[in-house]
Amino acid sequence: MASKTPKPRAVQHFTHNHPLTELNIACDFICDGCKTYGSDKTYRCEPCNYDLHEYCATCPFTLQNFTHPQHEISLFRQKQSTRQNERVCDICNESVEGLFYRCKLCEFDVHPLCTQLPQHVRHVLHPAHHLEFRLGGESTCMVCQGSCQSWRYRCELCKFDIHIECILAVCNTSPSNQTDESGTKSRGLKAQGGQSSSLASRRPSIGRRMFRVLKALTVGVVCNLIAGPISEALK
Repeated sequence: MASKTPKPRAVQHFTHNHPLTELNIACDFICDGCKTYGSDKTYRCEPCNYDLHEYCATCPFTLQNFTHPQHEISLFRQKQSTRQNERVCDICNESVEGLFYRCKLCEFDVHPLCTQLPQHVRHVLHPAHHLEFRLGGESTCMVCQGSCQSWRYRCELCKFDIHIECILAVCNTSPSNQTDESGTKSRGLKAQGGQSSSLASRRPSIGRRMFRVLKALTVGVVCNLIAGPISEALK
């Protein structure tokens, strides 16, 4: 007897009145929790056209994270009426809207997705040592030659730094610089993937290019850019 197809997983999330069903979709969306880009898997309320990233739908209310080891961070929701007081993610420096994690003692704010960046990776431009995700002083990105002034992937021994947004650039470089949806130069990164028509009138806080980087790193994607799986970075 053939096995039955399992029912899609459903969750009840505090940000929405109706249950959200796990779906794989063929286009990009904007997460109605953290207001950033998403693609592929979503938790969705079809009647309300409401989507959450998988992580936003299932993330804990409190979290210990290596980016802020001093204190536990807690999940908050910034409602539309309070967004005149703009918050900025202390990791990616993009605006924070909707769901975010915060340490009240330190006024440390971070997107839920940014808490999922791996602490260590390996990179083909520097295969001898793993790179650690860390905050540091001003230095030069070894991919784009631009200035690193905040969080980056770094080999402390060799003083080797790469921007978060440049970590996949070796795989996706194009001859000319392009301008992304925010009007900033993309440092030669190719645009990837499709975009749903609903995105045109909505302005997410993390651009699509940055989301691709976050997604690739958080799921441990290995291509010719990454010299070894993230899980093996410290071996």
